[in-house]
Amino acid sequence: MRARTAAVIGVAAAVAVAAVAVARRHAPADTRAVATTTAIRLVRRDRVGLPEKKGLVRDPAHVRTLTEALGVDVHPAGECPPDYADADIGIVLSGNDVYARRNVYLFGLLGDGGAPSVVSATSAGCRLGPPADLASLRRELRMAGIVE
Repeated sequence: MRARTAAVIGVAAAVAVAAVAVARRHAPADTRAVATTTAIRLVRRDRVGLPEKKGLVRDPAHVRTLTEALGVDVHPAGECPPDYADADIGIVLSGNDVYARRNVYLFGLLGDGGAPSVVSATSAGCRLGPPADLASLRRELRMAGIVE
C-alpha cells in the first residue's frame, strides 16, 4: 500500500469517527431540582434538634409538587446560615446521581412567629427565599405525615 493511499484511508477513518461522535452528542443535562428530584426524605426536628418525625416521598407526582412548592430553583443565592439545627424540617432532595442531591431546610414553618423560609444548600453554596406555594407545601407535608 502506498503512503498516499494509507493517508486517505486514515483521514476517512478520522472523519467517520468524528461524525459518529457528533451524532451521539447529548443535550446539556437539566440541573433544576424540579427536573432531577426522584425521591424526598423529610425529617421534622423538635426544639432540641432531635428527629421527631420522618417521612419519605417517592410518588413522582407528589415529588414534583413538593419540589415546586419549595421553590428552590427560583431562589437567589445568599449567605448560608451559621447553624442548620434551628430548622423545623430538614429535607433531602435525591436524584438519579450524586450531583442531583440537595439539602433543604425549612425555617419558621411551625409557627415560631417568623415568616417561613427555605434554604437550599449544595456544594455550590446556598439559595434562600420564601416557599413558592406555602399552601401546597403544607398540604404535601401533611400527606407525608410530617405536620398535622
